Amino acid sequence: MNLVALPVLVPMMTALVLLFLGTRPTLQRVLAIGSFAGQLVIAVMLVGRSWDEGVLALPLGAWVAPYGIVFVADLLAGLMLTLSAVTILAGAVYGVIEMPGRRSHPLRLPLLQFLAMGINLSFVTGDLFNLFVAFEVLLLASYALLTLEADDWDVKQAFPYLALNAVGSTVFLCAAGLSYAMLGTLNFADMSARAADMSGDPRLMALGLVFVLVFGLKAGLFPLYFWLPHSYPTLATPVAAVFAGLLTKVGIYVLIRMCTTVLPHDMSALHGLIAWMSGATMLLGVLGAISRNFIRGILSFHILSQVAFMTLALGLFTPLSVAAAIFYIAHHIIVKSSLFLVGGVAALLNRTDDLNRMSHLWKATPWLGVVFLAQALSLAGLPPLSGFWGKYLIVVEGLAQREYWLVGASLVASVLTLFSMLKIWLAAFWREEAEVRVVREDRRWRPLTVVAGAMTAISLTIGLGAEPLLRLAGRAAEMTLDQEGYRDAVFGLRGKSLEEGIPGVLPVPLPGDGAAAGGEFLPFPGGTP
Repeated sequence: MNLVALPVLVPMMTALVLLFLGTRPTLQRVLAIGSFAGQLVIAVMLVGRSWDEGVLALPLGAWVAPYGIVFVADLLAGLMLTLSAVTILAGAVYGVIEMPGRRSHPLRLPLLQFLAMGINLSFVTGDLFNLFVAFEVLLLASYALLTLEADDWDVKQAFPYLALNAVGSTVFLCAAGLSYAMLGTLNFADMSARAADMSGDPRLMALGLVFVLVFGLKAGLFPLYFWLPHSYPTLATPVAAVFAGLLTKVGIYVLIRMCTTVLPHDMSALHGLIAWMSGATMLLGVLGAISRNFIRGILSFHILSQVAFMTLALGLFTPLSVAAAIFYIAHHIIVKSSLFLVGGVAALLNRTDDLNRMSHLWKATPWLGVVFLAQALSLAGLPPLSGFWGKYLIVVEGLAQREYWLVGASLVASVLTLFSMLKIWLAAFWREEAEVRVVREDRRWRPLTVVAGAMTAISLTIGLGAEPLLRLAGRAAEMTLDQEGYRDAVFGLRGKSLEEGIPGVLPVPLPGDGAAAGGEFLPFPGGTP
């Protein structure tokens, strides 16, 4: 079995098996956790192989591009798979500790596996059609998780998420149709080759704008973000941690893939639009965080402002800024997920995450306070924590390109982020209100703190030992920007192709080589392949 296919096949097969184990929760949990751990091992192996060998490509059914389905894993995809596996593993372990097996919903773990399958397929797919399939799998699993354990009020809050993403899927289909009409293909490598020949064509700009509309909606960019901060707080803590860490990053990943691998690099107007949308998003997102007075609400709005740092780096569009975007993605997935987990432990101890009714947590559990403070300061970008390095590179690149307003917006957003995180710290950890009680008798808070602490340890490792990840991000950016290398890896595959003919089948004319001019295709024996 080729390693590139396993990140999709393993969660898919596990999810199907878990569906039949609903009456045996212990076995279901052991299998699910083991599968997520296995996916982490596979992802790390893919990072190692792509570092050594470059872009890895797999033609499914031996049909080569552009006619067959191709899975592609480069360093960026491998890194995203690794971060995805770490986050979902942490969320699954947290959920197992938080809820006894007999009370846990039997569909939560299968749906998490389907969610992992959709996310992983988004990272390894080499064509636009299967990216759409990946998004639909991801969204269907997320819809189910969003409403699985929700009451009527939560379902009402989740409605914008369902409605806006349904609209996004429709626009995605239109974007795929527009791509095929313009370029005659949906394969990324082939799209890249044909788009290069159309460099400067205004139709490419229109296609780029549609991509920004679709994937900006998934990423939560201004003005397409209002569905996110109202729906994420309705989720159970471990599921919210997974959503907060990963779902917007899938949109960011695809935006990076489209701008660096598929579209020509000379589309400065499109890059500028992304940068200015990012500036507006980071300011409005952090102002929304300040306006909230409960932990999940504050953290949900912070997702928006922090996502904008990644897209601002993409909008600056240099090798260093793309590397900064990749580094910042790695930092933010870990930090944001762990902050949601910390918020869950705090809510367990105070029986609420309303800051007006929280107190005493620093005295009750200093370790939880240390974990929160480390991640909060990292989110604000204080050196030498993980959030600092990405922001530092973005500011350096912004100043080099004289984007002073955008650099100023990023600095203001960082200061306001620090202010809003201190708001949580002062209310929940530092304040001592006599009428507020800490429920330390509920022993689950100890192992749950360990899970959040493990994620914090990863974050601290990223910040204090930043050089290896900076090198990895730099190499991933270099590989992603190398369109010719990507095309060579995909078109260099050997297998069945229409140009050379299938054994036993006559060669047939190709679209654009005769059929488009009125020629006729020879029928395939036994039907269309």
